[in-house]
Amino acid sequence: MTTVAQAEATTSAAGPKWPADWDRVLDTAIRTWGGEWTTVRVQLLFKARYGHSLYRDEARAFLGRRAQQGLLIRINRPDGRYYTLARPARKDHP
Repeated sequence: MTTVAQAEATTSAAGPKWPADWDRVLDTAIRTWGGEWTTVRVQLLFKARYGHSLYRDEARAFLGRRAQQGLLIRINRPDGRYYTLARPARKDHP
């Protein structure tokens, strides 16, 4: 998982500084609330938690990174895309 420190290291000097707890806040929200995660939903979470806005492309990057890490599954549909929590494979006991 990319940490906030790694994200800050790759951000330009003029770019945003991510709150130290953002990765944990986002991951906890996704696991707790489940459902469909869109860029708008991530932006609303960020605004509610920190009181200021998050750009759509930044929200998209966070969701895309979580999908690459296997936490989320990306669902494409004609009118947009959303992400859902990836469920671990069920192990049947003999």
